[in-house]
Amino acid sequence: MGTYMHLISDGASHYCEKARWALDRAAVVYRESKHVVLLHMFFTRGLGAGTSCPKLVMGRHSEQVVLQESPDILRFAEKNIKREEDRLYPSDPEMLRAVQAWETKFGKKLGPHVRRWVYCYLIFDKCSYRMLTQGTPMWERIVAWFFMPFLRRVVYGALYCNKPDAKENSLKVIQELYQEVEEALSDGRPYLCGNRFTAADLTFAALSGPIICPPKYGAWTPAFEEVPAEMAQIQLALRKSPAGQHVINVYEKQRFVVVE
Repeated sequence: MGTYMHLISDGASHYCEKARWALDRAAVVYRESKHVVLLHMFFTRGLGAGTSCPKLVMGRHSEQVVLQESPDILRFAEKNIKREEDRLYPSDPEMLRAVQAWETKFGKKLGPHVRRWVYCYLIFDKCSYRMLTQGTPMWERIVAWFFMPFLRRVVYGALYCNKPDAKENSLKVIQELYQEVEEALSDGRPYLCGNRFTAADLTFAALSGPIICPPKYGAWTPAFEEVPAEMAQIQLALRKSPAGQHVINVYEKQRFVVVE
């Protein structure tokens, strides 16, 4: 692919990690610019379909095309993969429906609740500055330093962390989804939809990243001993579960695999 590629991301976002993983896997050459949450809107405004990240900008000026969401970026990256067995979206209709069903469920439920649960604990913790500014330009880090109290309050409210029992309700959703994953894997299959790695596994692993913290996760997360004890206890329990182990195994085996 010779077209100019620019991935606009929020460094801490697990949805951005999902997009990054797919592009890396398909050997797509791209430039990534990471931005502080909220400040990222200065760079995504005018690109269509809201100001959220990730966005993949392809081409320049009048020939510019923008992919707005991580599922769109996965499907684009898929075009660079030649062999059927390496594709994230199988050609078999029944298997494809299963993959897409998992991906949609994880995108709509797991991703938002993982993010809310993590920020319920960490947005007012000292580690949140590093989380929100990782990989960003110096001027953004300086602005974030001065406006951190404001950023924290805005993020806390925007993610509905201020709702009654927010972290408890989000944890319940996460645990229910993990149980579904464990039931799917209970027959001994290596991946969610059978014997091959698909977008279902990639999405589940990437969106679980901020909780499970696999070694090859593509964003910085605080060590378990650096977070509140209650949070660390839950994280470690989820890591030990079959679903958590699936996340770790998928990262270990697939995160830096490049297919042509």
